[in-house]
Amino acid sequence: MSEIIGRQIELGVTVEQTRGTPQAVAEKWLKKITANIRSRAEHAIDESSHGVLEDSDGRRVIKKWIEGDVEGNLHIDAIGYFLYNIFGSISSSWVASGVYSHVFTLAQSIQHASLAIFAKDGGAQQKVFNNAMVGSLQIQAAMDGIVRFTASIMAKTEATNSDTPSYDTEYDFIGKDITVKMADTEAGLSGATAIKAKDLNITFDQGIISDYVFGSYNPDDIYNGKMSIEGEMTLNFEDTTYKDLYLADTNKYMQIQIAGTTDIGGGNYPTITILLYKVRISDWDRSGGNDELVTQKVSFKAFYNSTDSKQSQVTVKNNTAEYSSAPSA
Repeated sequence: MSEIIGRQIELGVTVEQTRGTPQAVAEKWLKKITANIRSRAEHAIDESSHGVLEDSDGRRVIKKWIEGDVEGNLHIDAIGYFLYNIFGSISSSWVASGVYSHVFTLAQSIQHASLAIFAKDGGAQQKVFNNAMVGSLQIQAAMDGIVRFTASIMAKTEATNSDTPSYDTEYDFIGKDITVKMADTEAGLSGATAIKAKDLNITFDQGIISDYVFGSYNPDDIYNGKMSIEGEMTLNFEDTTYKDLYLADTNKYMQIQIAGTTDIGGGNYPTITILLYKVRISDWDRSGGNDELVTQKVSFKAFYNSTDSKQSQVTVKNNTAEYSSAPSA
Protein backbone atom coordinates (compact mmCIF):
# COMPACT_ATOMS: atom_id res chain seq x y z
CA MET A 1 0.00 0.00 0.00
CA SER A 2 1.09 3.61 -0.54
CA GLU A 3 0.08 6.96 0.86
CA ILE A 4 -2.14 9.35 -1.12
CA ILE A 5 -2.74 13.10 -1.22
CA GLY A 6 -6.02 14.98 -1.52
CA ARG A 7 -5.61 15.43 -5.28
CA GLN A 8 -5.95 11.67 -5.69
CA ILE A 9 -9.40 11.57 -4.08
CA GLU A 10 -12.06 11.42 -6.81
CA LEU A 11 -15.82 11.81 -6.48
CA GLY A 12 -18.64 10.77 -8.82
CA VAL A 13 -22.42 11.05 -8.70
CA THR A 14 -25.56 9.68 -10.29
CA VAL A 15 -29.27 9.43 -9.52
CA GLU A 16 -30.36 6.12 -7.97
CA GLN A 17 -32.78 4.07 -10.03
CA THR A 18 -34.05 2.37 -6.87
CA ARG A 19 -33.84 4.30 -3.62
CA GLY A 20 -31.08 2.92 -1.41
CA THR A 21 -29.69 0.54 -4.05
CA PRO A 22 -26.17 1.48 -5.15
CA GLN A 23 -25.50 2.03 -8.84
CA ALA A 24 -22.57 0.31 -10.55
CA VAL A 25 -21.29 3.35 -12.44
CA ALA A 26 -21.27 7.11 -11.98
CA GLU A 27 -22.86 9.38 -14.55
CA LYS A 28 -20.64 12.36 -13.70
CA TRP A 29 -17.20 12.54 -12.07
CA LEU A 30 -16.71 15.87 -10.33
CA LYS A 31 -13.71 18.14 -10.73
CA LYS A 32 -13.61 18.93 -7.03
CA ILE A 33 -11.46 21.12 -4.80
CA THR A 34 -11.89 19.11 -1.61
CA ALA A 35 -13.96 16.04 -0.80
CA ASN A 36 -14.30 14.62 2.69
CA ILE A 37 -17.21 12.17 2.57
CA ARG A 38 -16.51 9.21 4.82
CA SER A 39 -18.01 6.51 7.04
CA ARG A 40 -19.11 7.62 10.50
CA ALA A 41 -20.25 5.79 13.63
CA GLU A 42 -21.83 6.60 16.98
CA HIS A 43 -20.74 4.69 20.07
CA ALA A 44 -22.31 3.92 23.44
CA ILE A 45 -19.98 3.58 26.43
CA ASP A 46 -20.56 0.66 28.79
CA GLU A 47 -20.55 2.39 32.19
CA SER A 48 -21.04 -0.79 34.21
CA SER A 49 -18.70 -1.18 37.18
CA HIS A 50 -17.45 -4.21 39.05
CA GLY A 51 -15.44 -3.05 42.00
CA VAL A 52 -12.65 -1.16 40.21
CA LEU A 53 -11.95 2.53 39.56
CA GLU A 54 -11.65 2.31 35.79
CA ASP A 55 -14.53 4.30 34.31
CA SER A 56 -15.83 1.80 31.77
CA ASP A 57 -15.65 -1.72 30.42
CA GLY A 58 -15.81 -0.87 26.74
CA ARG A 59 -18.02 0.61 24.07
CA ARG A 60 -20.47 -0.57 21.40
CA VAL A 61 -21.17 0.75 17.94
CA ILE A 62 -24.86 1.77 17.89
CA LYS A 63 -25.26 3.74 14.63
CA LYS A 64 -23.47 3.96 11.28
CA TRP A 65 -23.86 6.39 8.39
CA ILE A 66 -21.95 8.28 5.69
CA GLU A 67 -21.35 12.03 5.99
CA GLY A 68 -19.17 14.82 4.68
CA ASP A 69 -18.72 17.74 2.32
CA VAL A 70 -17.61 18.29 -1.23
CA GLU A 71 -16.38 21.67 -2.46
CA GLY A 72 -15.51 22.69 -5.98
CA ASN A 73 -15.93 25.17 -8.77
CA LEU A 74 -19.55 25.61 -9.81
CA HIS A 75 -19.77 23.55 -13.00
CA ILE A 76 -22.91 23.85 -15.07
CA ASP A 77 -23.58 20.13 -15.72
CA ALA A 78 -22.52 18.63 -12.38
CA ILE A 79 -24.56 21.04 -10.23
CA GLY A 80 -27.79 19.67 -11.68
CA TYR A 81 -27.51 16.44 -9.69
CA PHE A 82 -27.46 18.32 -6.39
CA LEU A 83 -30.28 20.64 -7.47
CA TYR A 84 -32.42 17.66 -8.49
CA ASN A 85 -31.93 16.08 -5.08
CA ILE A 86 -32.79 19.33 -3.27
CA PHE A 87 -35.84 20.27 -5.34
CA GLY A 88 -37.12 16.78 -6.16
CA SER A 89 -38.91 17.77 -9.37
CA ILE A 90 -37.45 18.54 -12.80
CA SER A 91 -38.78 19.37 -16.24
CA SER A 92 -36.18 19.00 -19.01
CA SER A 93 -36.55 20.16 -22.58
CA TRP A 94 -34.51 20.34 -25.78
CA VAL A 95 -33.19 23.82 -26.70
CA ALA A 96 -30.82 23.20 -29.61
CA SER A 97 -28.49 20.45 -30.79
CA GLY A 98 -26.77 19.19 -27.64
CA VAL A 99 -28.30 21.92 -25.42
CA TYR A 100 -31.05 21.38 -22.84
CA SER A 101 -33.02 23.40 -20.32
CA HIS A 102 -33.87 22.01 -16.88
CA VAL A 103 -36.45 23.65 -14.62
CA PHE A 104 -36.17 22.57 -10.98
CA THR A 105 -39.25 23.07 -8.78
CA LEU A 106 -39.95 21.89 -5.25
CA ALA A 107 -41.69 18.52 -4.94
CA GLN A 108 -43.92 18.43 -1.87
CA SER A 109 -42.54 15.06 -0.79
CA ILE A 110 -40.08 14.09 1.93
CA GLN A 111 -38.47 11.50 -0.37
CA HIS A 112 -36.76 13.44 -3.14
CA ALA A 113 -34.77 11.44 -5.67
CA SER A 114 -31.74 9.98 -3.90
CA LEU A 115 -28.17 9.98 -5.21
CA ALA A 116 -25.34 7.47 -5.34
CA ILE A 117 -21.99 9.05 -4.46
CA PHE A 118 -18.81 7.38 -5.74
CA ALA A 119 -15.57 7.89 -3.83
CA LYS A 120 -12.18 6.71 -5.08
CA ASP A 121 -9.43 7.41 -2.57
CA GLY A 122 -6.44 6.83 -4.85
CA GLY A 123 -5.34 3.23 -4.44
CA ALA A 124 -6.45 3.03 -0.80
CA GLN A 125 -10.15 2.27 -1.27
CA GLN A 126 -13.07 2.75 -3.64
CA LYS A 127 -16.67 2.90 -2.43
CA VAL A 128 -20.15 3.88 -3.54
CA PHE A 129 -22.44 5.49 -0.94
CA ASN A 130 -26.13 4.84 -1.47
CA ASN A 131 -29.34 6.64 -0.49
CA ALA A 132 -27.35 9.89 -0.46
CA MET A 133 -29.09 13.18 0.25
CA VAL A 134 -27.82 16.75 0.08
CA GLY A 135 -28.18 18.44 3.46
CA SER A 136 -27.28 21.89 2.18
CA LEU A 137 -25.93 23.45 -1.00
CA GLN A 138 -24.09 26.76 -0.85
CA ILE A 139 -23.08 28.84 -3.86
CA GLN A 140 -20.32 31.35 -3.14
CA ALA A 141 -19.22 34.12 -5.49
CA ALA A 142 -16.73 37.00 -5.21
CA MET A 143 -14.90 39.24 -7.65
CA ASP A 144 -11.50 37.70 -6.92
CA GLY A 145 -12.13 34.07 -7.82
CA ILE A 146 -14.15 31.38 -9.59
CA VAL A 147 -17.71 30.81 -8.38
CA ARG A 148 -17.73 27.83 -6.00
CA PHE A 149 -20.19 25.47 -4.38
CA THR A 150 -20.14 23.46 -1.16
CA ALA A 151 -22.51 20.53 -0.68
CA SER A 152 -22.99 18.64 2.58
CA ILE A 153 -23.89 14.99 2.00
CA MET A 154 -25.40 12.25 4.15
CA ALA A 155 -25.82 8.68 2.91
CA LYS A 156 -27.10 5.39 4.27
CA THR A 157 -24.51 2.66 3.59
CA GLU A 158 -21.43 1.91 1.51
CA ALA A 159 -20.45 -0.82 -0.93
CA THR A 160 -17.30 -1.64 -2.86
CA ASN A 161 -17.09 -0.24 -6.37
CA SER A 162 -14.76 -0.47 -9.36
CA ASP A 163 -16.02 2.21 -11.75
CA THR A 164 -13.23 4.00 -13.65
CA PRO A 165 -13.32 7.79 -13.24
CA SER A 166 -13.60 9.82 -16.44
CA TYR A 167 -14.08 13.55 -16.92
CA ASP A 168 -16.12 15.60 -19.39
CA THR A 169 -15.72 19.17 -20.56
CA GLU A 170 -17.10 21.49 -17.89
CA TYR A 171 -17.92 25.19 -17.80
CA ASP A 172 -17.35 27.44 -14.79
CA PHE A 173 -18.15 31.05 -13.86
CA ILE A 174 -16.59 34.20 -12.40
CA GLY A 175 -18.03 37.34 -10.81
CA LYS A 176 -18.46 39.07 -14.17
CA ASP A 177 -20.99 36.39 -15.12
CA ILE A 178 -23.43 37.19 -12.28
CA THR A 179 -26.45 39.49 -12.36
CA VAL A 180 -28.60 40.11 -9.27
CA LYS A 181 -31.94 41.91 -9.51
CA MET A 182 -34.85 42.73 -7.21
CA ALA A 183 -38.31 44.02 -8.15
CA ASP A 184 -41.84 44.37 -6.82
CA THR A 185 -43.18 41.87 -9.36
CA GLU A 186 -41.80 38.95 -11.33
CA ALA A 187 -42.43 40.80 -14.59
CA GLY A 188 -40.49 43.77 -13.24
CA LEU A 189 -37.28 41.74 -12.92
CA SER A 190 -36.45 41.92 -16.63
CA GLY A 191 -36.28 45.69 -16.60
CA ALA A 192 -34.85 46.10 -13.11
CA THR A 193 -31.42 47.64 -12.63
CA ALA A 194 -28.74 45.09 -11.72
CA ILE A 195 -27.53 45.33 -8.13
CA LYS A 196 -23.83 46.22 -7.93
CA ALA A 197 -22.94 43.43 -5.53
CA LYS A 198 -19.31 42.61 -4.70
CA ASP A 199 -19.89 39.13 -3.31
CA LEU A 200 -22.79 36.75 -2.93
CA ASN A 201 -23.56 33.63 -0.90
CA ILE A 202 -26.80 31.69 -1.21
CA THR A 203 -27.62 28.51 0.72
CA PHE A 204 -30.30 25.90 0.04
CA ASP A 205 -31.02 23.76 3.12
CA GLN A 206 -33.46 20.85 2.95
CA GLY A 207 -33.26 19.81 6.60
CA ILE A 208 -32.44 16.13 6.13
CA ILE A 209 -33.71 13.65 8.72
CA SER A 210 -31.97 10.32 9.40
CA ASP A 211 -34.53 7.71 10.48
CA TYR A 212 -33.13 4.84 12.56
CA VAL A 213 -35.19 1.77 13.48
CA PHE A 214 -34.50 -1.51 15.29
CA GLY A 215 -32.62 -4.21 13.42
CA SER A 216 -29.93 -2.16 11.68
CA TYR A 217 -26.94 0.05 12.40
CA ASN A 218 -27.74 2.26 9.41
CA PRO A 219 -30.66 4.63 8.78
CA ASP A 220 -33.81 3.04 7.40
CA ASP A 221 -34.07 6.09 5.15
CA ILE A 222 -32.89 9.69 4.95
CA TYR A 223 -35.66 12.23 4.36
CA ASN A 224 -35.74 15.86 3.30
CA GLY A 225 -37.76 17.83 5.85
CA LYS A 226 -37.93 21.43 4.59
CA MET A 227 -36.71 23.94 2.02
CA SER A 228 -34.91 26.97 3.40
CA ILE A 229 -33.15 29.49 1.15
CA GLU A 230 -31.05 32.27 2.63
CA GLY A 231 -28.24 34.45 1.37
CA GLU A 232 -26.20 37.60 1.75
CA MET A 233 -24.41 40.07 -0.47
CA THR A 234 -22.06 43.01 -0.05
CA LEU A 235 -22.39 46.27 -1.94
CA ASN A 236 -21.34 49.89 -1.56
CA PHE A 237 -23.41 52.00 0.84
CA GLU A 238 -24.94 54.65 -1.44
CA ASP A 239 -28.42 55.11 0.03
CA THR A 240 -30.78 53.63 2.60
CA THR A 241 -32.75 51.34 0.24
CA TYR A 242 -31.73 48.08 1.92
CA LYS A 243 -31.75 49.50 5.42
CA ASP A 244 -35.35 50.62 4.84
CA LEU A 245 -36.29 47.16 3.52
CA TYR A 246 -34.72 45.59 6.61
CA LEU A 247 -36.78 47.81 8.90
CA ALA A 248 -40.02 47.13 7.00
CA ASP A 249 -42.15 44.12 6.01
CA THR A 250 -41.70 44.63 2.29
CA ASN A 251 -41.74 41.66 -0.10
CA LYS A 252 -39.59 41.56 -3.21
CA TYR A 253 -38.97 39.20 -6.10
CA MET A 254 -35.29 38.33 -6.61
CA GLN A 255 -33.40 36.87 -9.53
CA ILE A 256 -29.81 35.64 -9.49
CA GLN A 257 -28.52 34.76 -12.94
CA ILE A 258 -25.13 33.16 -13.55
CA ALA A 259 -24.41 33.11 -17.29
CA GLY A 260 -21.14 32.08 -18.92
CA THR A 261 -19.72 33.30 -22.22
CA THR A 262 -18.80 29.99 -23.91
CA ASP A 263 -21.11 28.90 -26.71
CA ILE A 264 -22.29 25.39 -25.76
CA GLY A 265 -24.28 24.98 -28.99
CA GLY A 266 -26.47 27.03 -31.29
CA GLY A 267 -25.57 30.38 -29.72
CA ASN A 268 -26.56 29.20 -26.23
CA TYR A 269 -24.51 29.75 -23.10
CA PRO A 270 -24.25 27.87 -19.78
CA THR A 271 -26.77 29.55 -17.49
CA ILE A 272 -28.18 29.14 -13.99
CA THR A 273 -31.19 31.30 -13.11
CA ILE A 274 -32.38 31.32 -9.50
CA LEU A 275 -35.81 32.92 -9.06
CA LEU A 276 -37.10 33.70 -5.57
CA TYR A 277 -40.79 34.62 -5.42
CA LYS A 278 -40.93 36.31 -2.01
CA VAL A 279 -37.81 37.79 -0.43
CA ARG A 280 -37.41 39.92 2.66
CA ILE A 281 -34.23 41.52 3.93
CA SER A 282 -33.42 39.67 7.15
CA ASP A 283 -30.34 41.62 8.29
CA TRP A 284 -28.42 44.75 7.38
CA ASP A 285 -25.12 46.24 8.52
CA ARG A 286 -22.69 48.92 7.41
CA SER A 287 -18.91 49.05 7.73
CA GLY A 288 -15.83 50.86 6.44
CA GLY A 289 -12.63 52.44 7.75
CA ASN A 290 -11.34 55.96 7.11
CA ASP A 291 -9.49 54.95 3.95
CA GLU A 292 -12.02 52.42 2.68
CA LEU A 293 -15.27 52.47 0.74
CA VAL A 294 -18.21 52.22 3.11
CA THR A 295 -20.04 48.98 2.32
CA GLN A 296 -23.24 47.32 3.46
CA LYS A 297 -23.87 43.65 4.15
CA VAL A 298 -27.40 42.69 3.12
CA SER A 299 -28.89 39.34 4.21
CA PHE A 300 -32.06 37.95 2.66
CA LYS A 301 -34.44 35.02 3.09
CA ALA A 302 -36.91 33.50 0.65
CA PHE A 303 -40.47 32.70 1.76
CA TYR A 304 -43.40 30.81 0.25
CA ASN A 305 -45.51 33.04 -1.97
CA SER A 306 -49.14 31.89 -1.81
CA THR A 307 -50.04 33.90 -4.93
CA ASP A 308 -47.45 32.10 -7.07
CA SER A 309 -47.79 28.87 -5.06
CA LYS A 310 -44.03 28.56 -4.75
CA GLN A 311 -40.97 29.89 -2.98
CA SER A 312 -38.37 29.35 -5.67
CA GLN A 313 -37.42 27.93 -9.03
CA VAL A 314 -34.04 27.21 -10.62
CA THR A 315 -33.47 26.91 -14.36
CA VAL A 316 -30.23 25.42 -15.74
CA LYS A 317 -29.17 25.45 -19.38
CA ASN A 318 -26.37 23.01 -20.22
CA ASN A 319 -25.31 19.98 -22.27
CA THR A 320 -26.85 17.30 -20.01
CA ALA A 321 -29.86 15.69 -21.65
CA GLU A 322 -31.56 14.56 -18.42
CA TYR A 323 -30.98 13.92 -14.72
CA SER A 324 -33.90 11.69 -13.79
CA SER A 325 -32.45 8.28 -14.69
CA ALA A 326 -29.18 6.52 -13.94
CA PRO A 327 -26.85 4.78 -16.40
CA SER A 328 -26.63 1.02 -16.48
CA ALA A 329 -23.39 -0.86 -15.77
